[in-house]
Amino acid sequence: MRMRLRARSINFKGFKNLWPLSKIRSSTYPSGLSDTQFSGRIQTNRPKFWSTLFSYPFELTATNSNSGRFGRRVFLGLLTIALLAPAPFVIITPGEPENVLEKTIKISGATTYPTTGKLSLTSVLVSNPDVYLPGAAILWVWARGNEAVLPRIDIYGDGETSADAIAAGQSQMRDSQANATQAALNYLGYKGESKILVGTINPLSNAKGILQTGDQLIAIDNQAVSSADQIAKLISSKKVTDSVQIKFINKSGETIEKSIKLISRPDKSAFIGITLENNVTYPVKVSVDIENTGGPSGGLIFALGIIEKLTPENFVNGRNIAGTGTIGPTGEVGPIGGIMEKIAGAKSAGVKIFLAPAENCADIYDVPAGITVAPVNTLKEALDVLRQSQNSGYKFPTCDR
Repeated sequence: MRMRLRARSINFKGFKNLWPLSKIRSSTYPSGLSDTQFSGRIQTNRPKFWSTLFSYPFELTATNSNSGRFGRRVFLGLLTIALLAPAPFVIITPGEPENVLEKTIKISGATTYPTTGKLSLTSVLVSNPDVYLPGAAILWVWARGNEAVLPRIDIYGDGETSADAIAAGQSQMRDSQANATQAALNYLGYKGESKILVGTINPLSNAKGILQTGDQLIAIDNQAVSSADQIAKLISSKKVTDSVQIKFINKSGETIEKSIKLISRPDKSAFIGITLENNVTYPVKVSVDIENTGGPSGGLIFALGIIEKLTPENFVNGRNIAGTGTIGPTGEVGPIGGIMEKIAGAKSAGVKIFLAPAENCADIYDVPAGITVAPVNTLKEALDVLRQSQNSGYKFPTCDR
């Protein structure tokens, strides 16, 4: 089954052949890299594996027993090769939720308040791009029905390595944390100064040798830029054969203007080939320290955790809450990938309330008993859910079909 892809947070803690991966891009191409958005659900009602595998649409016929045995041997030989040969697929499985209220978020320069309960980031594990798993392993995972299996090309670019994926994912995670900080502090009334910095540079990008990590972008085609989303929109109307005029300040403080030719994504759309990081300076210093996880989809939970620590109101109030979703600087919540795998991981950890992007509603089916999924569009909606759900008789928002 072919599925669309959306952004997800990826936990680097994994199995022997599952690795910390982060090749997950935002649905608005904020990084200028290829967009891979995964959506889908774990299928729990799959047909019996072996009966499906051996329900042949043909019959092996023979005029004598020797030829019959020969046909069976040929078939079994081909089947063995197929099962042992490397398969171009990846495995996606639920990660373990991580409570951001314990040690993840640290704040200085403002009064903080004690918290109770759990507010957890959810993630998924994805198999290593450097390892091609045998067909038998892929079929076994598919038959169990606890994980998702996707074509490798839908997750990784041609020739992409673990190092490439990890670097991109870590850059996206930093950008997610910056967006979360900006959204949370803006919600609380703080004012900050925003800068757009270059993160990683694709080896195939024509920006290589011109831009460097840490350079500040200030204009695209003579138009001042102040956010990654704005840059994405400016690039979206371009063709692969086009060039853009980029004005930036390098780490030495020099203002430079250069023309850079765009390159092609796998879907043939144009992009610069760099990731971008929002750097915002506020009077309050916020740091988010989370290990072994990359990607942009922890933004909503980071923002909620910052607000929980900076306000006397106890939104979590001793409960076990988790969620997922990208977040923009103004608090809009964006869709992510692996939503059902994340819900499954949260359910296993005893989570009772799961906050999900409303745009993922089409991907949410067969929610297990004992966990409530609340779709939200904005940070404010998420806070309203946490506040009002402490009252008896509260009716959670639902995904309308």
